[in-house]
Amino acid sequence: YEIRLSLVGSEMCIRDRAVIAMLNKQMTRAEKIKYCAAARWSIYIFMIFVSVIILNIGKGVKPVYLIPLCICICMNEGEYTAAFLGGICGLLLDFSFGRIFGYSSILMIAFCVASVLFFKHYLLQNVLNIIWMTALFTAVYELLDYFFMYAMWNYEGTGYILREISFPCIAYTTLVSPVIYLLIKPVLKRFYPKRAKTIEEAMKI
Repeated sequence: YEIRLSLVGSEMCIRDRAVIAMLNKQMTRAEKIKYCAAARWSIYIFMIFVSVIILNIGKGVKPVYLIPLCICICMNEGEYTAAFLGGICGLLLDFSFGRIFGYSSILMIAFCVASVLFFKHYLLQNVLNIIWMTALFTAVYELLDYFFMYAMWNYEGTGYILREISFPCIAYTTLVSPVIYLLIKPVLKRFYPKRAKTIEEAMKI
């Protein structure tokens, strides 16, 4: 009986050590998640900053870089993070385009949250989905901007605005979306943590 009890005790010690090791790994993983999030968002902020600078340099029709950038960022983020990101990027677009503060934020929040839901429940994360979503969201953004800023006031030459500014902007933004996706993809691969194994899954190995 003494031998059996010692064997049972040894088995319990082995299990306890495995559980303690898993808890230590979980603590290490928590630190790794914080590091990855900080690195990931530092890169995102830099890319947003560069996009805003490009929008404000020079004249002419330019892509709305922040739309595909937000779509790519939101592929792996939650709804609240996406809404916050959309609100900030919307304010930056209002600043860049000279719109009333908050106008673009409403649209960008809707775009970002929609991106999260689409990729979470319906879509695969690939370049084709990024392209058509960019085309759709940019078209909505540009056509609403055209209507509220020009068409509804019956300004002269509104057809020129639509033909020479709105449509080219949609096309340019759609064309640049694969490039932005290719820039974001390695960031996600390097700095987005994989799902941690549970204690039960680890004990089976």
